Amino acid sequence: MEKERLINYTISLNEDGMSIKNFLNSKESSRHNLIKLRNNDKVTVNGKIHKFWTPVYEGDLITIDPYLDEVSNVKPVKMDLDILYEDSDYIALNKDYNIATHPTSGHMNNTIANGVLYHLQANGYKTLHPINRLDKTTSGVIIFAKHPIAQHALTLNRPYKEYIALVEGIVEKDHELINLPIAKIDEPSIRRIVTLKGKESRTEYFVLSRSDKYSLLRITLHTGRTHQIRVHLSHIGHPLVGDFLYGKENAPRLFLHSNVMIFKHFRNNKEVRVIAPQPPIFNSYLKS
Repeated sequence: MEKERLINYTISLNEDGMSIKNFLNSKESSRHNLIKLRNNDKVTVNGKIHKFWTPVYEGDLITIDPYLDEVSNVKPVKMDLDILYEDSDYIALNKDYNIATHPTSGHMNNTIANGVLYHLQANGYKTLHPINRLDKTTSGVIIFAKHPIAQHALTLNRPYKEYIALVEGIVEKDHELINLPIAKIDEPSIRRIVTLKGKESRTEYFVLSRSDKYSLLRITLHTGRTHQIRVHLSHIGHPLVGDFLYGKENAPRLFLHSNVMIFKHFRNNKEVRVIAPQPPIFNSYLKS
């Protein structure tokens, strides 16, 4: 195991006397992950394996090998990937339009996850752990963790996300926070609607430009409901261009792109900013 892949902590005076278990809990490791690390002897103190109830003292070095030798249920498939960022904990890609994120009954071997796992295994990693999901028809930034600790860190401290959207019609307000609850229509439909019976949903948009037929928006999400952007914009009379569920206009694609994702890295608390450039078709369609 290369040293840069290991996670190291030096016990401070304030942490003196804590058990290994309580110390790792303070570092926001989930109980499920701790059990796996313990059972696989992935944690050492000063180079030696100890029981998790063992106390640690100021100056002790706790080292974690976070990579578990688990078997993935995703089949690795070689494919071209547009990698935007990668380190020993995360990999971020620019997902193209019309490709699924994860295997489903209809897409088992031609998803982003298949390609990412092939890339990871070729570089000595065993499994992948999803951070965010994008619909098949949405393009842009998508991130996977390389081990459970990295995944759990971004579950607790969710990344900041921005989207670019091209919508039907001229949006009059330059800026608006849409605060309307969303719920799913009864099975078997996958559609969502705005309803007082729904869950709190908040979408904020800023108009970037307008033509005589369309508006280009920058969007931030304050909640994470399924189809949230699509439902909210359709509800205010400006569905996404190419949205077959909530809109009217037939177009070459769904015009929704995840272009920015920002998160704090758990190893050093530094900000990581991942940007997927806006596809050229957005501006060309706006002008057309």
